[in-house]
Amino acid sequence: MDIGYARVSSNSQNLDSQIESLQQAGCSKIFTEKKSGKQADNRPELKNALDFAREGDNFIVTRLDRCSRSVQDLFQILKALEVKGVAFKATEQNFDTSTSTGKLMLGILSVIAEFETNLRAERQADGIKSAIKRGVKFGRSRKLTDKQVAEIIQLQQTGKLTNQAIADKYEIARSTLLREVATYKKGTLEPIEK
Repeated sequence: MDIGYARVSSNSQNLDSQIESLQQAGCSKIFTEKKSGKQADNRPELKNALDFAREGDNFIVTRLDRCSRSVQDLFQILKALEVKGVAFKATEQNFDTSTSTGKLMLGILSVIAEFETNLRAERQADGIKSAIKRGVKFGRSRKLTDKQVAEIIQLQQTGKLTNQAIADKYEIARSTLLREVATYKKGTLEPIEK
């Protein structure tokens, strides 16, 4: 049986062209997923497709990067398929692990795919560093002003209210209260844990 697996990285992307290619390749069962391809272990439909495959089946994707973006994940997937006696094919890249040339080319391209992923990560990190230098703030904005945090510290020091009671008073989560106080103090004594 020919089993297809189609994947895009986000919900806004379309799977139609991959599904059409897999159907033309003869896939009678196609698993689809809208998830990042960085790690295989966070993709339930990939797991379902691998579990579904049986000895003598072909596991088919349109391109190598639809299955995996890291060498480690790719070879874990290939090993799992090999143990089950299932061949791996990529229709648009003419790969077939049932041949020695296909196995060699798959290894080479998987290294290139990982290299590209690493380059993207480096460019993203450089972009973040540049944005920080320009004063761009990342993450959520603070829930409390410095004045409110100072008031909270005074309330903590009296010992009359627990951190939870203080958090309730300011309508924030206890974890937010503790984080805001720790950020405000920056190296001084930690807030009282009550």
